[in-house]
Amino acid sequence: MMKLPIYLSAIFCLLLLSCENPEKEKQLEERENALQVREREFAAKLQEYETLKQLRDSLNTLPEMDTLVITSQIPEYVSGKWNGKMICTESDCSEHVIGDQRNDIWFFSDQNVKIINKTGGERNYTVKVEGKELKLAADHSSGNPNNSEIILQLPDEPSERIKGVRTFTGTSCTSKFSIDLEKIKN
Repeated sequence: MMKLPIYLSAIFCLLLLSCENPEKEKQLEERENALQVREREFAAKLQEYETLKQLRDSLNTLPEMDTLVITSQIPEYVSGKWNGKMICTESDCSEHVIGDQRNDIWFFSDQNVKIINKTGGERNYTVKVEGKELKLAADHSSGNPNNSEIILQLPDEPSERIKGVRTFTGTSCTSKFSIDLEKIKN
């Protein structure tokens, strides 16, 4: 009878060894590896998301001055011919008196302005667009020592009128003019 428990023990051991399936173990190992790959991909995407979130937050906190846009061309609706009226509002120059009026024709093109007065005299200005302002600087190629700077305020929406200020600086004096431009319809 002693042989029976030994036989049963041997059969039981063989059954335990035969329960181990190498193919199922291989499948389980492949699934574990695939899960680890997905976890690494998810961690990388989570890191990218956090980086993008920080970038978005930093863009939302930029000061207004950093968002100033400078372009080289004037807006399309400004291009063309305008009637210009300038009235002297301040002056300590002998050639300009408060209340003096000037009526000129202004020609706006991509990056410059030509102003023609009644007698046919011309002045050329370069244009720089900064935010909602057109800044015109006198072209000094004519040898004129006087300096003239014009700042025009662009309206929020395209308009037939533009307003601004001209500051004329002579040798030892300064004059300021208010500017009112009206688009000439073709």
